[in-house]
Amino acid sequence: MTIEIPNSGTLRLAAVDLDETIVRSDHTVSSRTIELFHQWRETRGPVVIATGRPPRWTRRIPDELHAFPWICYNGAVAYEDGREIYRHDIALETVRDLVELFQAEAPGGRLGLEIDDILYINQDLGRPDAEVVDDLLGVADRPAAKILVALEDFQRIRREHTQRFQDVQPLVSEKVSLVQIMAQGASKGMALSTLVARWQLTMQNVVAFGDDVNDVEMVRDSGWGVAMSNAVPEVKAVANCITGSNDEDGVAAVLEELLRSV
Repeated sequence: MTIEIPNSGTLRLAAVDLDETIVRSDHTVSSRTIELFHQWRETRGPVVIATGRPPRWTRRIPDELHAFPWICYNGAVAYEDGREIYRHDIALETVRDLVELFQAEAPGGRLGLEIDDILYINQDLGRPDAEVVDDLLGVADRPAAKILVALEDFQRIRREHTQRFQDVQPLVSEKVSLVQIMAQGASKGMALSTLVARWQLTMQNVVAFGDDVNDVEMVRDSGWGVAMSNAVPEVKAVANCITGSNDEDGVAAVLEELLRSV
């Protein structure tokens, strides 16, 4: 695959999605990719890992990636050197309103809350990292990073109660079985722009890689946006170029070319 590479030294920060971008089908991250992250940081600037996963899941990836800043929950929270430096949760009032609505309108539906790095769910889905709670209103006493709900329940209830969803935005992906409801304005792109400003850079200094709908803003708003060949059409539509798949080390291929280009 021929990869178009910009002849520019302005790209100083690499922002990289996790699943199906650098994580391969065998659930590993290649040593080639990790080595290039360290080369990039030593010669260009920061590397940021941006994922929809909660912070607790980041502990399952290679230790070498823990040294980099992280954006989790699709942009609801960000960490640098293990410290939280950014947060954009769903407000408590909105969380309680939507939980009450879903429990009343879809009592048999799947519903979950991500609060302070704990997943509370109303059905046992066999997830060891989750706490099963019959009445989620009982734990909805803090803002939530995201609300998870079955697609069919979300579509029907939003259609009937449009006004109740003004303060949130849904992420609907063919790769994920549940709708992820985020705070209005929360995204990987927004969180990344905050980190970029901390380091006296702009989004034009960013090369960003992604494969799913939660990567669209980050890829679109960066100076050079790269879609994986296994990306959904929404990401490919806003990218400057398309690289190989996660199993082909597509991220590493682009970083190698960029590091050689200056």
